[in-house]
Amino acid sequence: MTEKIGYLDGLRGVAAINVMLMHFFIVLLPAMIYSDRMPSHLGNLEKIFTSTPLGLIGAGNFSVCIFFVLSGYVLTQKYFKTKDRSIIISGAVRRYIRLFVPVFAATMLSFLLASTEMYHYFIEAVMISGNNNYANYWTFTPDLAEAIKQAAWGTFFAGDDTYNPVLWTMSVEFYGSMLVFAMALFFGSLRARWTFYLAAVVLFLNTYYLAFIIGMGLADVFNGKTSIFKTSNKVILSIVLASGLFLGSYPVGTVTADSLYAFLDNGFFQTPKYAYHILGAGMLMYVLLNSQRMQKIFSSPVLVFLGKISYSLYLVHFLVISTLTCALFLVLHPVLPYGAAVLISCVLSVLVIIPLSYLFYRYVDMRGIKLSKVFYNQLASIFRPISAGNITQNYLSNAIFTIYNKLFK
Repeated sequence: MTEKIGYLDGLRGVAAINVMLMHFFIVLLPAMIYSDRMPSHLGNLEKIFTSTPLGLIGAGNFSVCIFFVLSGYVLTQKYFKTKDRSIIISGAVRRYIRLFVPVFAATMLSFLLASTEMYHYFIEAVMISGNNNYANYWTFTPDLAEAIKQAAWGTFFAGDDTYNPVLWTMSVEFYGSMLVFAMALFFGSLRARWTFYLAAVVLFLNTYYLAFIIGMGLADVFNGKTSIFKTSNKVILSIVLASGLFLGSYPVGTVTADSLYAFLDNGFFQTPKYAYHILGAGMLMYVLLNSQRMQKIFSSPVLVFLGKISYSLYLVHFLVISTLTCALFLVLHPVLPYGAAVLISCVLSVLVIIPLSYLFYRYVDMRGIKLSKVFYNQLASIFRPISAGNITQNYLSNAIFTIYNKLFK
């Protein structure tokens, strides 16, 4: 378990850094992401990035899909190892608080930055970079009551991201988590569970929830006694890895008829970039679970550290970019070439983002995890323990188990 958590943390860390790079590009080098939709500042380099697998550098949407696949896997992995349904109950009850506490802290930080008008640097910087899509993003009037409401409710249940654009993923993360918890609880021990998994794939084919289902399916496959999907064949794994990375590099911008990716734009998926990124993330995860070499790479101390702070880094990095990075860029841009100003601004910002993310992880994220455990333990202690055969359960879990048994046993 320790080894697996290590390399999964490593993958999560790489994905978090990639999301950060994407946001550096979006703010200061938007053509690196959107190609022909935005003005170019680095000649042909931006077009090369958006039309070849080099686009994996800063492929933020692909990285978000990796997060979702990882969630589907990690949240159900222990259940498929033990078939202990109380694990699912605990995870589901704790999930909101675990996600909410860091979101609340990040939202309050953003409220303070907005109240002190620190986001004006962002507005000036995007006017220079030419990213008109973000020109009006930080122009709202900060309101404390509204910020608290969004952190507690809107972020998770209404898709609000006024105080931090990265928060759009929180509603997907929460509902996706509940989806795999429910599927594991009600179908995870059935022989015909793969029929239900397939039905869910069809139902959620054109949504991000497909990523959670793929992650859960991988958790089921790789935590059983035997599986035809486990392999050490390097040729097979290399082909799957290359294919997954190619799909992950599918552009979020315009795919032209002469593009390397044109054959994928065939109308099969409603939103190709989402579907291909999810499939690519699933393929990458499959290879990682099979390859000891990749596991060793992603278990490196640096990547594992980045994985541990990844949630915190994800929540705070755009706030730093919108203030410090943009302020540095505005100072450097008049006296340095455009590319040099961007590079120095981003490098110096990373030196702030990483320590800040660690502090956020230690003093906010870890406390959120502890609070979620305390909440579950307190809730469970309300119910008198009862005996169910050789297993001790409580009324909270027993009520759900009773419904499960009547429906599926």
